[in-house]
Amino acid sequence: MKLRTVFDSNIYVAAALRPGQYADRWLDIATLPSSGLKLYVSAEILAEVQHKLIDRFGFTEPEVKRLTSRIKMAANLVSPKVKLTVIPDDPDDNAIVECALEANAHLIVSADKHLLKLGNYKGMGVTHPRELKRIFATDFTETD
Repeated sequence: MKLRTVFDSNIYVAAALRPGQYADRWLDIATLPSSGLKLYVSAEILAEVQHKLIDRFGFTEPEVKRLTSRIKMAANLVSPKVKLTVIPDDPDDNAIVECALEANAHLIVSADKHLLKLGNYKGMGVTHPRELKRIFATDFTETD
């Protein structure tokens, strides 16, 4: 059985900012058929990634398009039908939980304190990306 997982937008941003490093390698791992990871994403998460990379970090449209194409290859696209307000301190984070709920995910992976504080939502765990190493017992070293 594969672990149904939703990455927060900050994981994708980290992958873009640090090619070849930890978050980027998890994105690669998600594309492998033998991986125990089944990744899900929504259009809203992709839009947030695009916005952050262009507006905050000065990425070009073609650079962002390459990343979003890569994400779409690694992840299953879902369209959440339910709008939530479970994270009042950072309403943008609700999109992550909505995607996870629609995907019937087991796990949300995030470095965001508001999501991590949630801890668990309707049986879905929320964990920091460094915990993936323990969950999957990978042999590569964390470098970021």
